[in-house]
Amino acid sequence: MEQLWEDVTCSICLDVLNDPVSIECGHNFCWGCLMAHWSQISAQGHRCPECRAPCSRNRMIPDTRVKNMVEKITKHLQEEPELQGPGAQPERGHPVQLVRLDEEENLILDEEALSRCLEQGGVGNSPVCVVSIVGGQRRGKSFLMNYLLRRLRSPQDARDGSWMGREDEPLEGFEWRADEERVTKGVWAWSQPIWVPTQSGTVAVLLVDTEGSMGIERKKETSIKLSALSMLLSSYQILNISNEVNDADLEYLEMFVRVAEEVGEAYRLEPIQHLDLLVRDWSSSPVLGAKGGEQHLKHVRKKLEVKSPCKHPKALEALKRSSSRCYLMPFPGKRITMGSEGRLRDMDEDFRESLRDYVTALVSTAGQHVRLDQHGGMLTGTQLAVKIKNLSDVMKNHRSGFSSPCQMAITFHNQRVLDRASADHAVFLREKDGLSRRMDDCLTVDPSAMAQQLVEQRRSLLERCREELQEPEETLLTALGAELTREAETFLETYRRRYQCHTTNQRALARARVAHVEFLQEKDGLSLRMFDCLMVDPRAMAQQFAEQRRSLLERCREELQEPEETLLTALGAELTREAETFLETYRRRYQCHTTNQRALARARVAHVEFLQEKDGLSRRMVDCLTVDPSAMAQQLVEKCRSLLGRCREELQEPEETLLTALGAELTREAETFLETYRRRYLCHTMQRALDRARADHAEFLKEKDTDSRNPLKCLKVRPGKMAEQFTEWRGDLLGRCWTDMLLREEALGMELEVELRQNKDALLTELEEELMQEAETFLETYRKRFKIFAISAGIAVGGVVLAPVGGGAAAGIAAGAIAAEAAALGIAEAVVIGLGTGAVAGACVGGGVGWGVGKKMAQKDKNRAEGIAGQGEEEDSTEELSDMAPLI
Repeated sequence: MEQLWEDVTCSICLDVLNDPVSIECGHNFCWGCLMAHWSQISAQGHRCPECRAPCSRNRMIPDTRVKNMVEKITKHLQEEPELQGPGAQPERGHPVQLVRLDEEENLILDEEALSRCLEQGGVGNSPVCVVSIVGGQRRGKSFLMNYLLRRLRSPQDARDGSWMGREDEPLEGFEWRADEERVTKGVWAWSQPIWVPTQSGTVAVLLVDTEGSMGIERKKETSIKLSALSMLLSSYQILNISNEVNDADLEYLEMFVRVAEEVGEAYRLEPIQHLDLLVRDWSSSPVLGAKGGEQHLKHVRKKLEVKSPCKHPKALEALKRSSSRCYLMPFPGKRITMGSEGRLRDMDEDFRESLRDYVTALVSTAGQHVRLDQHGGMLTGTQLAVKIKNLSDVMKNHRSGFSSPCQMAITFHNQRVLDRASADHAVFLREKDGLSRRMDDCLTVDPSAMAQQLVEQRRSLLERCREELQEPEETLLTALGAELTREAETFLETYRRRYQCHTTNQRALARARVAHVEFLQEKDGLSLRMFDCLMVDPRAMAQQFAEQRRSLLERCREELQEPEETLLTALGAELTREAETFLETYRRRYQCHTTNQRALARARVAHVEFLQEKDGLSRRMVDCLTVDPSAMAQQLVEKCRSLLGRCREELQEPEETLLTALGAELTREAETFLETYRRRYLCHTMQRALDRARADHAEFLKEKDTDSRNPLKCLKVRPGKMAEQFTEWRGDLLGRCWTDMLLREEALGMELEVELRQNKDALLTELEEELMQEAETFLETYRKRFKIFAISAGIAVGGVVLAPVGGGAAAGIAAGAIAAEAAALGIAEAVVIGLGTGAVAGACVGGGVGWGVGKKMAQKDKNRAEGIAGQGEEEDSTEELSDMAPLI
């Protein structure tokens, strides 16, 4: 799974591929990471961040297979149970080589790997704590860093030793082996910083593993370079020592401290922020850990102090600091040293306890050891990366200047001298380059004079370097002189070309200026004549000047050898200023003839806007009916008066003819609008009256519909009577609607009288038909309800009232009476119902008497009902069912 994880990891952000794309060389990256990477180095062309092969930005292909693989691996990891508990960081990371050594033991910095570790993933803007380890080879440095990594990646509250892993779990992380062959070469770092919470925020902790730099086979110059890089790459330095602190270790510490001080001074850093002397395979006393280390450190300091003069003064000074400590660890056990995979079960118990205590103590304070500058300010990952890259450049330029700390100090000093000289020369060239870009300044110094100035400047800088360099080397001065000469020659080549261009351009610009002056004189003569002036307004004149200016600039662009936008811009600005000066005069002349016209135009626009506003209000019935036509006419009169008064104030020379004409024009527009307004007001008034009538009729229908659903109320009002009520109500509504339509008719104007009456009649006729149709629809429903309630009332009365009195006879008589009464009302169905009820009730209950009587009454009533029903249901022969007479 770890190998698969590496296959789907972006080498730029060191995270899982997001929206993976494949480029021409076959490597895969996140689309966003690759675009950001190429945007930063666009000047160098597009290259693969891994193999540096040239690539085309247009040939990025989305890799769906890799995307599917990422989704499957991510899903699998999400389904796995969390082994480290809450707070664990899911990013695994892997070791990356920051510095390698070539065959001549020159240090080669991988700037891209350094950038990924210190400048990406949020580390670039965050404080960093770098835990670095140095010491002799094959002394368990990588072994220790892997357990530090395991502890940092475990939950913060794992203080019981559970973070050390399972008994049979092999040790993973930085590559290591328990044999004599050297594994770590150069400087390695863990690709994924571990974020540690502190009181002031989170700190990115970076682990750095350095190859053995204390071996006898390693050149001292290489050890010094590795020490210098380790010093820069550490805020928590671990010096890994075997058995005890001896003279060789103190000599290395002396050298390391001196190197750290020189590097710190050169790069304005705190030399050694924290130093741990970690003594491995301790066997001289049973006391281990920090307590034993404190005793051993006192012994070492005492041994150094008794010698006069002190053989290792810088080492003694470092060991006396409160930020330095010593820790003793016993022999790990034969199984660890004889080829074990770093499992806990292969460790001796005392070694396991010492390892656990040391790692736990270190990790608990890691957030407090952020990298600081010499003033105590925290460094971010980006700031630290810049210093490391600078030191790498110095090592490249001074390959033989690191044979000793003193020589390194001289190297740093000389480098600063050379850098100042190069910087001063660059400043001088930038100054002259800026002057050469300006035509006037460039033409005052010809190329030969400029070459002489450059020679004098170079001679001055080399002489100053010769005085400031410690142990001046002719090779350095020669190289600097050659570099400055190359820079000067490059600049002079550009300067000669610019000088020639400026000479040609000056002539072209002079011709353009003369042509523009002639054009100005011609237009000035035209502007003095009133007729010609009024034929061209200032805007058109400005357009003519703009076209003339554009033509001249285009001609200059063709004549210039190397058209520079700065020259064309300056010429354009000059011609524009001249044109503006003339246009200012032209506008003054034109103003006398146009001021009055503008004032009148503003009045017309204001009046149109006012009419548009009122027109919009008149289209909304609610707003229109709040202002009658006479009030609107008054508003228009006031607006016209206001506009005429404003014009009188704005006109430079008020003329009554202009004001009279304007007043007449505004009055005509107002009258036209008022005619439309009166019509709309009339329409809104009529519509409001119709809406009120419809609403009142609907309310009346609702009220009658509610009463018709009540049997008692329904049977009190016959359908004929209800129809009369509707007719009466409709007449009232139409009369009231007519009156509402006549409301304030006098405000509408007598010229609309004929049209008003025609519209009223048509609308009222339409309203009357609409109300009649609604009434007929309701009356049809009302008749049906009335019939049903009448039948139900007859049956109920017959069964409840007459049954106790006469038994079957009474029931039969009552049923017959019901049928007869229903037949009298014109209900044909009630005849059959009454007939059947009388016959059945008389036969079943009353015997012969009830049967006979009921049958005779039913027959009699049937005959009478048939006679009435034959006359038509529309006659509504229910006169006997009045509001005062009972139904039965």
